[in-house]
Amino acid sequence: MKALLKLSGIMLLLLPLVTWADNISTEYRSQQHPVIQTSKMKNTAVNQSYQSDVWFHSIDISLARDNNNNGYFHQLYVEFDAETDDAYRQVFAEFSLTPDYGSEQLYYTSSVFELFRQSSNDWLAIETDLQHHYPANFYLLTIRIFDANSGYLLAEASGYDLSALDALTLEDYQRDSIRVSSSVEVSAGSTGLMFLLGLCLIMVRRQGPR
Repeated sequence: MKALLKLSGIMLLLLPLVTWADNISTEYRSQQHPVIQTSKMKNTAVNQSYQSDVWFHSIDISLARDNNNNGYFHQLYVEFDAETDDAYRQVFAEFSLTPDYGSEQLYYTSSVFELFRQSSNDWLAIETDLQHHYPANFYLLTIRIFDANSGYLLAEASGYDLSALDALTLEDYQRDSIRVSSSVEVSAGSTGLMFLLGLCLIMVRRQGPR
C-alpha cells in the first residue's frame, strides 16, 4: 500500500511536466544490421549546408492533423537516410524549427544510432506532436547529424538548402483546438421581473404630467 501511494505521488509530480511539454516525439529506426550492405549512388539532389564523410541521402517529411482546418498542422513527421564513407559510424541527430522573424528552437535530439556505409536499413524517423509555444507560422526545419563520440558536426541540411524543408505550416496543438462558439441565455426570474416592472413604474411617474 505504501509503495502504491509513493508511486501515485511520483506520478502526480511528473504529470505537469508531461502535460506542459513543448512537444511529444516518437522515434522510429531500423534495428536491422544487414550482413550484405545495399549499395546506392550518392544523391546530389539533397543539397546540404555542410557535409563531411557523412551526408544525407534522402529526406522525407509530412504534415498531419489540422483540427481547426486553418491550414496549419500540429504533427510533423521527418524521415531521413544518411550515408557514410566509414564501414560503421555511431551518430545522433538534432531537429530544430525556426519561425519567420524568430529564433531557432531545438525540438528533438535523437538517441545514438548507427550508419553502415550506403545501407538503406539505417534510416531514422521522428514523429512529433507540437504541444505548446508554436504559434501558427511558416517554419524552417534544420537537421544536423553529430558524431556520437566527439560531438562534432558531420552533416547539416535545412530549408535554406531544400525548399521541402522550408515554409512548413505548423502550429501547436493548443492553438489547433476546434473552437465552438457558445451562446449565453439570460433569463430573468420572478425577482428580476419585479425589479424591471418597478423601474418602469418609476420612469412613468417621473414622466407623468407636471
